[in-house]
Amino acid sequence: MNKLLTLFTVLIIFLLTCSRAIADNQNSIEYEKKVFVEREKVAFVEITSDKPIDIFIMYTPQYNSYCKSGSTEGAFDVKSITWYIYPIPAMFDDQTVFFIAKDGARFNITYENVKDRIDRLFKGEALLRSGASAFFKKGIDSIRLTQNLPELQIEIEASEDIPIMALKVMDYMALTRGLKSFEEIYNNTVLKGKKSLSFRAPDFDDLYIVVKSEKGVNIKYKTWANREAANSGC
Repeated sequence: MNKLLTLFTVLIIFLLTCSRAIADNQNSIEYEKKVFVEREKVAFVEITSDKPIDIFIMYTPQYNSYCKSGSTEGAFDVKSITWYIYPIPAMFDDQTVFFIAKDGARFNITYENVKDRIDRLFKGEALLRSGASAFFKKGIDSIRLTQNLPELQIEIEASEDIPIMALKVMDYMALTRGLKSFEEIYNNTVLKGKKSLSFRAPDFDDLYIVVKSEKGVNIKYKTWANREAANSGC
């Protein structure tokens, strides 16, 4: 009887210790989500969080490298987001994409047939393609717009009356490397505004939303596909 009681006590202690270890580990590990998309479909991955989080997005080669080394090099990352929509088109081949969130996140995935979606665009519908809501820290901060296509309608809103601009890669690099000041680039760029900005994406080039604020600011953007962008595969 005493032996059984001792064994039972040891078992309880062991289970409690394991539970604490698992809980501590779950609090520190990253949350992963694997999204598979069949050919001729497009997945819209909507990510929401109650607090700003960082997300790393990886295709299989980057994910395999990450599993081996723990490095996120080569991943597409977005910082301090509370809402994010990422499209995964699979027009010609199946696609698998991995999402890694530092503090956990809620995922909602909607699948559409690519041909049906393009038909709806040609009939005149404007369809949401991507978007994000993020906190931009004080000073100069930025976020990369997701997968631009020519003629996408891009709408950007800030929570305060601050200067906003959308930069191509070369101007963005000149700014981040200190070759040009924010004011220099803002004065000479075409895609700029105060508190809000709306424009058609000029081409396939990556664009970066860049703002300058004194206390930090909330930024929300949406990109809309339309008839003009349908030929590019939306």
